[in-house]
Amino acid sequence: MSDSPVLFEERAAANGYRIGVARLNRPRQLNAITLEMCELLRDRLRQWAADESVVAVLLEGLGDKGFSAGGDVAEVVRQVRAGGPSRYVYGDSFFEVEYGLDRMIHEYPKPFIAYIHGVCMGGGLGLVAGASHRIVSEQVRMAMPEIHIGLFPDVGGGFFLNRMPGAAGVVMALTGLIINEADALFGGLADWFVPKEAKGDFTEALSALPWQADAAANRASVGLLCAGFHHRYKAGLPLANLQHYFDALRFIGMQPDVIGVRDALLAAAQEDPWFEAPARSLAGGSPTAAHVTYEYLRRCRLRSLAEVLELDLVLARQFQRHGDFPEGVRALLIDKDRKPVWTPARFEDVSPALIQAHFSG
Repeated sequence: MSDSPVLFEERAAANGYRIGVARLNRPRQLNAITLEMCELLRDRLRQWAADESVVAVLLEGLGDKGFSAGGDVAEVVRQVRAGGPSRYVYGDSFFEVEYGLDRMIHEYPKPFIAYIHGVCMGGGLGLVAGASHRIVSEQVRMAMPEIHIGLFPDVGGGFFLNRMPGAAGVVMALTGLIINEADALFGGLADWFVPKEAKGDFTEALSALPWQADAAANRASVGLLCAGFHHRYKAGLPLANLQHYFDALRFIGMQPDVIGVRDALLAAAQEDPWFEAPARSLAGGSPTAAHVTYEYLRRCRLRSLAEVLELDLVLARQFQRHGDFPEGVRALLIDKDRKPVWTPARFEDVSPALIQAHFSG
C-alpha cells in the first residue's frame, strides 16, 4: 500500500461518470490529521469539484479502529515547545488549512459522502460534519475531546454543536462526552446508518445510481439510496443516550456559566453513573479552556459557518500562545503522564481578561 497519508482513486460509475474516493491512510495513528493530509485533500477536492466527469466524493478512513482520532496536535505542540521565532508557523498553517478544508466540505458543490466507523473525534468530526451525506456504522465513538488537552472545540464546533437538540452540544464541548451512532443520528451529527457488513453493497449501489450532470438530482438520488439502507438496518442501532437523557442534558447545558455546568454535572453524577465520566472530564479539564469554550459557544450561536471558522482561527492561534494547550498536549499525547498542570488551576480563578485575551486577533 502507498505511503501517502491520503489515498485517492476514481471509481467507475453509471453513465460514464466517476466517483472520487479519498481514504485517510494513517491507521496506526488512528488517522490523526496532519497539515500534509489537509493539503492533499484540499487540492484533490478542488480538482474533483472542477472535473465534470466526477459526480460525487466518498471519504473514509483506513484501519479497523476508526475514521480519525482528530488533528495531529502533538506535532503542533512539539514545534511550539522547540521555541525560536518560527515555533508557531506550523500550527498557524495547520489550523488555517484545516479550517479552510472543513469549509470546503460544507460548501462542496457535489454529493459528498462520509462513511464513519469507530473513532471519529475532534478534527475527524470536523471533516465529516459538513458532508452532504454522513453515514455511521456500528460501534461509532464520536466526541469533541479538546477539554482534555486545554483546547476549544474547533473545526466549526461553534456551528454544528450549537445546532444539536437541547444543549447536548454544550455538554459535548465542555466534557468530551463520547456518543454512539444512535446519538450521532439523534444529535444531527450523522444522517444514516449503514453497518460495515453492508458497506460493500452500498458502494456498489452508489456506483450504479443514475448519475447525471445535475448535482441537485444526484444529491437526491444518494439520499434515497442512504434512506433505503438505513431503513433495512436501523433495527441494529443501540439506545440513543442523548435522547434518553435529553431533559437532564438540557438542564445542565443551559446553566448560566461554566461553573454552573460543572456543578450540575457533578450533581447528576451522584444520581446516575452515566454522568460520571463527563463530570470528571470537565472537573479535571483546563479551567481556562472550559471558560473560553463556553464563551465561544455563546458568541457562535447566531454566526454563519464562515464567521465561526474565522473565529476558530483567532482562538487556535491564541491557544498556541497561552500555556494550557501546550501543557495539555504534553501531558496527554507527548509525555503521556496524564498529569497536566493547568494555569490557573481553579475554575474560580480564570479572569474575564484571560478569557477575552483568547478572542483578541
